[in-house]
Amino acid sequence: MADAGPRRVCVAIPTYRRPAALAGLLRSVAQQTVPAGIVVDVLVIDNDAVTSAQGVVAAARDAFPFALTYLHQPEPGLCIVRNTALAHTRDGYDFLAMIDDDEIPQPQWLAELLRVQRATGADAVIGPVPQQIPAAAPNWIRAGGFFDLPAYADGAPIEQGYSGNCLLDVHALARFGVEFDPTLNFAGGEDTLFFRQLVASGASMVFAANAVAVETVPEARLRASYIVKLNYRRGNTRSICDRRLHGGAATLARRAVKALGRLAVGMTTLVPLAVLRGRTGALLALCNVAQGLGGLAGLGGHVYHAYSRQNGSAP
Repeated sequence: MADAGPRRVCVAIPTYRRPAALAGLLRSVAQQTVPAGIVVDVLVIDNDAVTSAQGVVAAARDAFPFALTYLHQPEPGLCIVRNTALAHTRDGYDFLAMIDDDEIPQPQWLAELLRVQRATGADAVIGPVPQQIPAAAPNWIRAGGFFDLPAYADGAPIEQGYSGNCLLDVHALARFGVEFDPTLNFAGGEDTLFFRQLVASGASMVFAANAVAVETVPEARLRASYIVKLNYRRGNTRSICDRRLHGGAATLARRAVKALGRLAVGMTTLVPLAVLRGRTGALLALCNVAQGLGGLAGLGGHVYHAYSRQNGSAP
């Protein structure tokens, strides 16, 4: 990209019924260190039919250091709201940064995403989202590492990404023509498929190790039932991605073997791990079982809707 003029960045925040968390996120975004030659706009996309985020944005606007826009997108769903961000930035912006409304970025978050992009010329940059476990969480949760995400060296090429902490080159998006697949609107794996499609189309993607956005794991997720469902979704997502991207018989057969392997490992290690590590071990084995079953279901075409709005779940 030419250095003749300022580069425009839109920080998009999809939100759904998390007013307190959104207010905290906006305070952190307001404290971002912005490099010279960068113009930042912040866009809050409210995916709630009753515009629950509008008052939060209005309260933050007067003292906010960047242009702050509220956009109501009443049509529900993860893909809908993320595609709204893509459409908003298509004209007039160089980069789109996305961050989830339950995360808190460190002050150098945006600057680090931009630094790594500039150093590598990558089409997409992904930052770490360390999961902060509440102090009151039971030890068996803490010992299992159930919410850990992979981390890589700064600037390292990667093939998997997520939308909760990313920077996208808007011009590259236009070139590759990739959007979030609406059939995964309530599945929770829409960003996995999106970034895999980007890479499959020829896009380059790297990791920004110091572009940190911390997510606090809410109490509702500190349960074995949630963790098992999370792993079922992960297995389901992998198979769905393989079906969409490489739907040949050989690829699906390999995915089936992996899913069956997960299932077998989980079933055969359940008792030994429970004896050796107690509740943590038993849950680790059940996570393998769940990933295997989710993978097999995905190969059969089933999409697990982990974020159905019927129960008021936040995206």
